[in-house]
Amino acid sequence: MFNPGSNVQLEILASGPPGGIRPRSAFLFVHGLGHDATCWRNWMHAASEDGYAAYAVSLRGHGGSGGRLRSARLKDYVEDVLRAVETVDADELVLVGHSLGGLVVQRVLALQPAKVTAGVLVGSITSGPAFGTVLSVLRSHPWQAMRFLAGRSIRLPPDMLFERMGTEEAGEISRSLCGESPWVQYQLLFHLPARMKSEYPLLSVYSKHDRMVPVRSARATARRYGADVRELAGIGHDMMLDGGWEESWSVISDWLKALRVEAISRTARPAD
Repeated sequence: MFNPGSNVQLEILASGPPGGIRPRSAFLFVHGLGHDATCWRNWMHAASEDGYAAYAVSLRGHGGSGGRLRSARLKDYVEDVLRAVETVDADELVLVGHSLGGLVVQRVLALQPAKVTAGVLVGSITSGPAFGTVLSVLRSHPWQAMRFLAGRSIRLPPDMLFERMGTEEAGEISRSLCGESPWVQYQLLFHLPARMKSEYPLLSVYSKHDRMVPVRSARATARRYGADVRELAGIGHDMMLDGGWEESWSVISDWLKALRVEAISRTARPAD
């Protein structure tokens, strides 16, 4: 738990590389709507095996974190991630945000935390008003419209989240989700793009079979921020949990390795 500067305690899960060696680089994973830090268990293990430290934060009102979910705003989630960044013992930190967490990461990167060196958007909510995402949910499950209009948390059914996962397991995960702040749900329709600096290396990973975030929205966000793009297929919105999660993780791991090789090459290149 982490508490300095706030009365909201945050659940932060951590996983280090084998051997207990302090890594130079670390990941901080930020979950999406209704999820919590435990949704990253597969990728945290994979990151550790790749030699990174891995951290995952539960935003306030989610998982084991304190705070009131119903009163939370996007700015509160940004504060939560900034506080989590302070806890990470690494020289370089890569922020990874899924869905709603991707939108939070966009806003955090715009504030340029000193420790953060790169960002990854995973099936991220679009940089502008998320009409496409809200319509995708309401069109597939019209009964959710009543919950949304009544100021209640939208519940995400398994078919909105998974493409390959078995029915029983997908249902269990869907039922375990904690819901979301009604205020944040409304903010998704009215928020403005973050003024992110272009010098951050940024990767956008999304799936053509994502039923939450339309491909056109994901592409528009990547264009706005000049992000590298990896477009996947045959995997659902929760690509860190769905069957085939190893493939989506390898895309991120390979991208970071390429960045490191490029940085070493630039350093070794003789001056003109």
